Amino acid sequence: MFINEIYLDPPGSSGDLVFEYVELRGLPNASLADHYLIVLENETSATANPGEIEAIFDLGSLSTPFLGANGFLTLRQAGGNYSAFDSQATNLDNTLSSFTWGSGPTTSSVGFSDEGNNGVLENSGGTFMLVKNNGGSATIPFIPALPDPLIDLDVDDDNELDAGTILDSWTVFDSIGINGEASDINGLLYAPINFSAGTPDGGGNVPAGATFIDAGFEIEYFGRWGNSTGSSADDWHVSNLTNDNASGYQSTGDFRQSAEPHGVDAVGQFVETSQGVPYSMNLTGTMGSANLYIEDGDFDAIYNGDQYVFDGDVDGSDFLTWQRNFGFGDGQHATRRHGDANGDRTVEGADLALWRTNYGTGAGALVGIVVAVPEPSSLVLLVLGSVALWRKRRE
Repeated sequence: MFINEIYLDPPGSSGDLVFEYVELRGLPNASLADHYLIVLENETSATANPGEIEAIFDLGSLSTPFLGANGFLTLRQAGGNYSAFDSQATNLDNTLSSFTWGSGPTTSSVGFSDEGNNGVLENSGGTFMLVKNNGGSATIPFIPALPDPLIDLDVDDDNELDAGTILDSWTVFDSIGINGEASDINGLLYAPINFSAGTPDGGGNVPAGATFIDAGFEIEYFGRWGNSTGSSADDWHVSNLTNDNASGYQSTGDFRQSAEPHGVDAVGQFVETSQGVPYSMNLTGTMGSANLYIEDGDFDAIYNGDQYVFDGDVDGSDFLTWQRNFGFGDGQHATRRHGDANGDRTVEGADLALWRTNYGTGAGALVGIVVAVPEPSSLVLLVLGSVALWRKRRE
């Protein structure tokens, strides 16, 4: 079972009161009995201690404690206006308050509780862990009533989860660490894969052997890349989403890939995505089904007046896009629609290598290209000539 996507910081002064959501993925109709989604504190302050359990979704308490027939579960705050759901998924929203997740059984029908009874996920992030409790009532994660202390899984704050705690009785199915804002980059994270809005002096605060990725932007959303199952950077997409009118947002919960500056084809644009997703693409329109996935080497994207749409295969037309944009990006501006497959924000030879590896994959073009497409080996020779000519012209 996997954490599929979480939207923890929607835009606007009230966005995180109504638009936060959680999505899980696993085997069809899988039971959620004794399953919990927990969040560990990342911050260190007078009121925050890293490693403490600050929020919990008790998944076994849901009115429908099963994944849907398609293997998906979505949980949403009260008061939102998301409108697109897969009917085969289990889709639940909080019905015991007018907005937020609520907190505790009297105000949350989705099993949520948090340390401040605020009914929201903290914008700063934390370590998100999907676990099953195998130890019975003695090892259930919970939020204690004040003034009792929170459960601390890193008592000595050494950035390693402690042995000899209730964690020993859990199966950890999935976890990811997020330091969401620039003010929180010193936070302690505890997952195998961890993303941050920046890097603190001395490097990221993660366990020995864990991966730390500096996203370089505020992280409001994170989700698995397609139907991925691993714990590498390639398995996840972290992003900043927007409801700016220039993105095509239509006020139906269709939050879009953000960038600075806003605007389709804006000059000097830095798109806030770890997977090269172009500005304006709808990231919250797949609720209850597989997340967005773009094949490495698929560069053929058409703007349809609402968002960019990729044609879903890797062929000669994608090579032509790469060729037109070779050298573009300067480590800042290129996305997949320009020909950047490896996410370094520059269109270069490494992207061509990924195109060649995946040549011929996909379901077929939505818009055909009326040219003869050479075999990959011939195209590579053509590329070498194109690169040489490009360099000669620059000289």
